[in-house]
Amino acid sequence: MSPHETWPDGNPLRSNSPESWARLVDALGPAALLVAIEGRMSARLRRRVEPEDILSEALLRAWRERERLEWRGLRSFRAWLLQVAVHQITDAAEREGAVKRGGGREIAPLSALAGAGSRADETSAVPVAIATTTPSRVAAHRELADAMRAALDRLPEDLRDVIRLRVIEELSVEEVAERLDLGVSAVKHRSRKGSAEYHRLLRAHLDSVSHESPRNPGTG
Repeated sequence: MSPHETWPDGNPLRSNSPESWARLVDALGPAALLVAIEGRMSARLRRRVEPEDILSEALLRAWRERERLEWRGLRSFRAWLLQVAVHQITDAAEREGAVKRGGGREIAPLSALAGAGSRADETSAVPVAIATTTPSRVAAHRELADAMRAALDRLPEDLRDVIRLRVIEELSVEEVAERLDLGVSAVKHRSRKGSAEYHRLLRAHLDSVSHESPRNPGTG
């Protein structure tokens, strides 16, 4: 399969269009990325740094380096971005320690980046492409991420690990088997069983939240 077959516009990393970048970010599954990022963070770090902050830094790096990256399809780019986020988590933990000692800078939250500028040049601290991720969209991602996390937490542990890697991190069956030291057939079985239960729990959680929340005028 050609790398471009996974993206209708060819190579989205060669576009300076904010709209193209926004479509790419949405296609990555920001809510699932937030769940994956939070799962990699320590409890101590989560008390001071939001997963959205980590994602914002990873996206900012992706935007700045986009012309140097080779586009190998959406799945490959998402995997690269998640690895960038993992490095950002390590940096955030070190930076948090530096801030406590009286040095270093705090991580700018994604909502702050979203409303803090409009220039699209490479020297801009907040490119317009990043600014297209508005606070309201961040809130929507966070709400879905909370629902995904709740559904994931209710799965039995043996299914949870497989679904976390298959659905949230989007690893292949073979990669999951290697990561969990399981047979491929076992991963496939748990994936089928766990996926059905996960999506049932997710729908139930989203339904309960929508019933508890006031109806938003204009949503139909």
